[in-house]
Amino acid sequence: MTKRNIIIAAGIMVMALAFFAWKTNHHEKNGSDMLAVVVEPFEIRDGWGYRVNVDGHTYIYQDIIPGVPGNRVFRTKENALRVGNVVMEKLTHHKIPSMTQQELISMKITEAE
Repeated sequence: MTKRNIIIAAGIMVMALAFFAWKTNHHEKNGSDMLAVVVEPFEIRDGWGYRVNVDGHTYIYQDIIPGVPGNRVFRTKENALRVGNVVMEKLTHHKIPSMTQQELISMKITEAE
């Protein structure tokens, strides 16, 4: 092998090692460093609310129905949990975790009408 071929082969090996090191590090961060996101419904005055916990800490505390005027609460635990799960999905997909009245109505959350 000529000196030029050795240099080219060494360069390719260094680039391949760098790629595999980056790929391994990137995979570990996406797999093992994920935070646990959980929705918990809770009972409040005459109804229900929900909280979104991220890694055991409350990230969103929602004691009224989001996206509707006034201070209405969810009538059922199931409705609070359904809306909380949608908010959680938005959060985990890097979207703004908000709800509009139209979204709530399309989910058949009667308290939002």
